[in-house]
Amino acid sequence: MRFETESLGPIGVEIRGLDLRGDVSEADFAWLRRTVTDEGLVLLRDQPMEAARHVALGERFGPPEKLDIKREGPDPSLAVIHNVDREGSAFADDDPLMEMLTINEGWHSDSAFREIPASFTLFAAVVVPDEGGDTLYACLQRAWDALDPEEQVKLYGLNGIHDYSAAFRQRGKEMARLVGFELPALTHPLVRRHPETGRVGLFVSEHMNGIEGMAKEEGKALVEKLVALVTSEDRVYRHRWQVGDLLIWDNRSTLHRAQGFDERYARVMHHVRVSGSEPPIAATAPRTV
Repeated sequence: MRFETESLGPIGVEIRGLDLRGDVSEADFAWLRRTVTDEGLVLLRDQPMEAARHVALGERFGPPEKLDIKREGPDPSLAVIHNVDREGSAFADDDPLMEMLTINEGWHSDSAFREIPASFTLFAAVVVPDEGGDTLYACLQRAWDALDPEEQVKLYGLNGIHDYSAAFRQRGKEMARLVGFELPALTHPLVRRHPETGRVGLFVSEHMNGIEGMAKEEGKALVEKLVALVTSEDRVYRHRWQVGDLLIWDNRSTLHRAQGFDERYARVMHHVRVSGSEPPIAATAPRTV
């Protein structure tokens, strides 16, 4: 193999020897994409790139979502997630971007509030704070595998309620000013089959508001139990960002969350989110002979 990989522990690998800032052959890109889907998360260090190249790389994975919420970004496919303006002054706490930073501190997968959630995310560090601002990752499929067959059977056929507005309200925020995010609550299968690898995993997040058909408190309790299973300490990879880091992850098999940080420090990240190709596929219980 031309490139070296090293396990990140609970989830993902670091790739060495692959420079995504230059021309990447079809064969090398196919290997990269396959590695992301197989591992759920890949890290490449020392990959600072211009916005246009970042977007172009994302486009090789699929059509990017339009994420720039009325900001001065160079391309609507690239979201600049930052807490300071061009002069280095911190945004007010009620700025839409600051409110989004708060919501991102809950365990989630990107665009789960859409009928067709995101497939891949390409996230790059431009400016990192002196302390804090880490991102944590966990594997939805390994958590599913950790369940007893009797527990798994009880989850087939259930649908989770994904309500982004409710997730904001739970944190005392209002999302109405976030352009493109004003979508009604919808449901997705709680047990999901990956469309490319065929692996089965849970599909839960802290942004979920319950389980369809269950009493509110019962549904919330089940969501909390499953999120805790996915994100138990031994299943979480914590990434301490360095400038030039690029992380690519598969939202169909992973959860992630941002760590809060002292907002006296600047943090600037570039985010390209790739649209999914189909609604989540519900996994079905295996046939018994």
